[in-house]
Amino acid sequence: MAQGPEEHMSSCPRVDGCPLFKQFSLKSSLAVWRCFYCEGDFARCERWKLASANLQVPLNLLPNGRRLDVPLEHLEPHHMA
Repeated sequence: MAQGPEEHMSSCPRVDGCPLFKQFSLKSSLAVWRCFYCEGDFARCERWKLASANLQVPLNLLPNGRRLDVPLEHLEPHHMA
């Protein structure tokens, strides 16, 4: 059932440990990611799906399932979201 604009969707319970959420929060240009996935329909987030299944979450995995083309040494290595 679709939610109306007046209904609030809860935030992802993993935002505190997610390295991408930190990046999304720091840059206003990335706010759309944060609003759509982290503070919106987080069940659609590919990172959430893997973490919920107790699977390792690749550091360069975006919420939509695509991969960042960034060397892994530029990402925080010890976070699992």
